[in-house]
Amino acid sequence: MLLLATCLPAQAPAGFETAVDRLFRDCRRPGRPGAAVLVAVGEQVLLRKAYGLADLERSVALTPQSVFDIGSTSKQFTAACLLLLAQSGDLSLDDRVREHIDELPACFDPVTLRHLMLHTSGVPDYIDRLAERGADDEDRTTMDEALAVLCDVERLDFATGTRWAYSNSNYLLLSLVVEYESGLPLPQFARERIFEPLGMAHTHIHADCTALVPNRALSYSRSSGSWRWHFSNWEQTGDGAVFTTVGDLLIWARNFRHGRVGGQALLEAMAKRGRLDDGSAIDYGAGLVFGRIGERVTISHGGAWAAYGADLLRIPDRDLVVVCLCNRDDIDPTRLARRIAKLALKHLE
Repeated sequence: MLLLATCLPAQAPAGFETAVDRLFRDCRRPGRPGAAVLVAVGEQVLLRKAYGLADLERSVALTPQSVFDIGSTSKQFTAACLLLLAQSGDLSLDDRVREHIDELPACFDPVTLRHLMLHTSGVPDYIDRLAERGADDEDRTTMDEALAVLCDVERLDFATGTRWAYSNSNYLLLSLVVEYESGLPLPQFARERIFEPLGMAHTHIHADCTALVPNRALSYSRSSGSWRWHFSNWEQTGDGAVFTTVGDLLIWARNFRHGRVGGQALLEAMAKRGRLDDGSAIDYGAGLVFGRIGERVTISHGGAWAAYGADLLRIPDRDLVVVCLCNRDDIDPTRLARRIAKLALKHLE
């Protein structure tokens, strides 16, 4: 059996670990990829565990130290970088994006950095545009190629600020804004301003698809009853590309309590739901999704890229953090994170 040892403390709720194990029964079968999970309340880690394999060919087990691509869960880090620059006066969220990226076409004139951060810009998704030109996710594509397809946009998908529609282009453009205004590529800015100050030693933004990653979990799709190695060689940043561990994501989640990076100003900015231009509230903010489990507010963001899946979920009024990272695309980490959160709430009552 490929169920790994856990670091469950003695005071964890009785039956909680067993209940979580049941959710990952398929990952516990021999020869399968799986997931890493972490659950914490305040300073207490209730569960830190991994199920299944990181490398099927070599039978290397996943561990809580395995490094995963977290896809769009990365967006909150890009938003944090943008907000740190706004705090220091290097930019304003109400700046027009063309003030920072002047090669964008005239149809981008109404779009502000705030619109990009909230997905209310109307900018079409560059991933769709590259795919229309024949790019597969296993082809190598660059930031320049992604920007080029956006520079060819003749009209936005809708009037800026009137709707919410998720588009990876928004955060790719914010990555470029961070670079142009700070003088540092987003991977370096995030490392110096967030990851290193917090001690997130196993986290980086993966901008070079050929770079080696220690303890990397390989990702797999199921095809015709067998597993297929599935990677992306796209090199865009901002909308994704953060590689990390469940433990480092807990460190980041705890920053929302103590504000070691960004202080109270960053915490308040990232705790706000966004609004359309007419003042209507939306369920998206600074790279974060606001929802509910019962009467409790959740703040989370899922991610999926290649065959990786991720979710980082917080319930602030219980100081509960759930992290679920997967290296297979046939399970849903967002659904699992919510089910684990419900189990935790039940066992903590």
